[in-house]
Amino acid sequence: MQVKAERLLSDLFTAYRAEPAILPEHIQKNIPQRGLERTICDYIAGMTDRYATEEHQKLFNPLKMP
Repeated sequence: MQVKAERLLSDLFTAYRAEPAILPEHIQKNIPQRGLERTICDYIAGMTDRYATEEHQKLFNPLKMP
């Protein structure tokens, strides 16, 4: 289970770093002050397990959304 969680978080980080525009606007506003990677880390750290799973599903398996 831990490996699955690590992969999910790594996938999210990689996707947000490759395309920062998919971050919510209010999160994107932090990039100039904090830097891209720190902003992404802070955003992911604030996610609940359920929200992180839903975001991953939305980004990587959009057709499987309920």
